Amino acid sequence: MRKILLIFILSVLIIPYSSAQKVGLVLSGGGAKGMTHIGIIRALEENNIPIDYIAGTSMGAIIGSMYAMGYSPDDMENLLASEDFKRWYSGEIEERYVYYFKKNPSTPEFFNIRMSLKDSLSAVKPQFLPSSMVNPIQMNLVFIDLYARATALCGGNFDNLFVPFRCVASDVYNKRQLVMRNGDLGDAVRASMSFPFVFKPISFDGVLAYDGGLYNNFPTDVMHDDFHPDIIIGSVVASNPTKPDEKDLVSQIENMVMQKTDYSIPDSAGIVMNFKFENVGLLDFDRLKEFQNIGYNRTISMMDSIKKRIHRRVNADNIRLRRLVFKSNLPELRFKNISIQGANSQQRIYIKKEFHDSDNKTFTYEDLKRGYFRLLSDNVISEIIPHAVYNPIDDTYNLNLKVKMEDNFSVRAGGNISSTNSNQVYFGLSYKDLNYYSKDFIFDGQLGKVYNNLQFTAKVDFPTKIPTSYRFIASISTFDYYQNDKLFSGNDKPAFNKKDERFIKVKAALPFLSNKKAEFGLGVANITDQYFQTSIIDFGAAKHDKSTYKLFGGSIGFGGSTLNARQYATEGNRDLLLAQVFSGNERYVSGTDTLGGGDYNKKQSWMQISYTNEKYHKISSSFTLGTYFEALYSSKNFSENYTATLLGAGAFTPTPHSMITYNDAFRANQYLAYGVKPIYNISSLFHLRGEFYGFLPIYPIEKNSINKAVYGKAFSKFEYLGELSLVCRLPIGAISMYVNHYSSPSKNWNFGLSLGWLLFNSRFIE
Repeated sequence: MRKILLIFILSVLIIPYSSAQKVGLVLSGGGAKGMTHIGIIRALEENNIPIDYIAGTSMGAIIGSMYAMGYSPDDMENLLASEDFKRWYSGEIEERYVYYFKKNPSTPEFFNIRMSLKDSLSAVKPQFLPSSMVNPIQMNLVFIDLYARATALCGGNFDNLFVPFRCVASDVYNKRQLVMRNGDLGDAVRASMSFPFVFKPISFDGVLAYDGGLYNNFPTDVMHDDFHPDIIIGSVVASNPTKPDEKDLVSQIENMVMQKTDYSIPDSAGIVMNFKFENVGLLDFDRLKEFQNIGYNRTISMMDSIKKRIHRRVNADNIRLRRLVFKSNLPELRFKNISIQGANSQQRIYIKKEFHDSDNKTFTYEDLKRGYFRLLSDNVISEIIPHAVYNPIDDTYNLNLKVKMEDNFSVRAGGNISSTNSNQVYFGLSYKDLNYYSKDFIFDGQLGKVYNNLQFTAKVDFPTKIPTSYRFIASISTFDYYQNDKLFSGNDKPAFNKKDERFIKVKAALPFLSNKKAEFGLGVANITDQYFQTSIIDFGAAKHDKSTYKLFGGSIGFGGSTLNARQYATEGNRDLLLAQVFSGNERYVSGTDTLGGGDYNKKQSWMQISYTNEKYHKISSSFTLGTYFEALYSSKNFSENYTATLLGAGAFTPTPHSMITYNDAFRANQYLAYGVKPIYNISSLFHLRGEFYGFLPIYPIEKNSINKAVYGKAFSKFEYLGELSLVCRLPIGAISMYVNHYSSPSKNWNFGLSLGWLLFNSRFIE
């Protein structure tokens, strides 16, 4: 009944114009410059100039398709100015869809080589850089929301849209243009805009389809051949590639891949508006108002000549009514049946459970969106390409998923290269597998001056009604805070302070709120602190004092992270509320009789609660303000001596440099700390970063006359540290040039340059 009413109303509105003068609008490609087209459409509508057919390439296809499915110029402007659109072309994920529950801890790899254990070595695929500038994770999904309902209403025939539509893509294998007349509207537009190296291409009949601008960036021929309009209005915001410059890689690529396009229209056939732009990037979408005004003003300036050529007028109220009728009949996105390609039967069962529990149960686009991001969050699936196919029988959509599984074996390498003593080499091996449940086995480690580690992790995720995850961790690590100046730490000479840690831990987790998780842990550990209690040491004869802890512990944590980088984040939020309980035995063995005291054993049991919150607030497009808060309460008793007590106390280490530095002044059993991080975003790669922190021990730990630890007066000490850095975030790692200052010891200034990520594996006491 709804479709019959639609046909009747449209017939009443359209019949009077069926034999009148027909107008076609052709829109060129040109990246962000294509937003000029919106201003042209606005000016034409305001002056009652009809647009009976529309065709475009690349950005022209995006604007043209939106108009063709009933978007007004205001609708298009609102969409392109929205935060949603910025996420689409940046590939960033909205915070509430970051599924922290499935994420593994960040690791400092520079590159990741993936392979299947069934493949030969010739099939190995190093992944140094992404296959496209824009991550397709958002675009694969959002094109359903944007185009699926219009595809359903027109029945896959672009002639049946609000305005009949065509767009052009390129088949680079057969060196020909592809004219998109029917099928999935989202696929057609996606193919037309997939500029090489920027957007990932999609496949049509086994052939990759790229940006239509490679062969036809101004499809007046398609408009003429398919619709035969009486007159064509053309908008050109692009130009043919200029002569390549030996220093300009982009111009060289354009000349290699793009054929020259005829951007003219004969005077007898229509009117063309050419726009010339300088210093405009392909993705400069933040200049929407500027480009739209340019298109609007040019069209208004030519309106007299346009009206002389086009005598027919359409009433603006008539267009609004037709638009309202068309859009009111768009079928709601309600999904029911799911079909999956690229996965075996067990994997299909796992994937379906992320969307609904029963094949007969319908689910919404919001359900689809959450399930989609959940499936991609643990890197078992590399890509999901969804399609919505309308089923008019029950007014639902079938969800067709084309799934690409990640190769199950990977080799990773990376670390941190620094002008200080924080050089680290990272290596990792992992095996992932998905059947009825997801399995992940990781063996990795680090070698360096300060930190050395070997760790094995096994993780299993079950897609139960409330998803659950279980992890087993076995770890061996050492921290050498004052090692001698060699490339990597060795055991031939003692260090001032050294911590050896060996532990086994089991953790169980489940989702908590939208992007957090609740995690429960049990484990056992052997931790040995080796140290000297005096700064006057005869290294030839002296031996370390040792405090050894055999501990059993449990933990409950609630937290999550939506930070946009492994280190040096500029967006998102991270927080963790963690309660831990430990019990065991402490044994002290004296290495020297200088300070007196003998060996002893005693029981140690304590509880500690900590909370950390890191958040970034966008003040403007160039300025971000980060905040940092950390609090710790521990009921741990003092160890046998002052040095051992401090080594076992909580450490405030908010910066990479502080993580590899032992500083008595920033250790306590109970403390509060707060920091601010003003950040100036120079570009998408570079930012200038300030970090300023205050550290307030509630009860500072002090040393008495016999080298024992005692609590000082509450809130009697305050320490601070500050750091200023210039950061360049690259896909393989971050480059940081920094200078910092600690309030204690006095005159503690440090300068450095680092490349990579300074990230450590799990610790027993977190």
